Amino acid sequence: TKSALVLRDMDLLTELNKQGLVAVAMSVTSLDHKLSRRLEPRASTPEKRLEALRLLSAAGIPTRVMAAPMIPA
Repeated sequence: TKSALVLRDMDLLTELNKQGLVAVAMSVTSLDHKLSRRLEPRASTPEKRLEALRLLSAAGIPTRVMAAPMIPA
């Protein structure tokens, strides 16, 4: 996902995780806010995406970062 709104489903994700049925992957193409806004104008900011990953991970939900392509690089 590109959206930090996945946190709205934390209760469902927590229940699914108890059965080993869920993992959340978040794409992060750049940590530069301005560049990110130009590439993905309606997606969550990089900061919000990383915070969502932190909260999900802290809740014990397996998380992954899809970091390709990294821009600029």
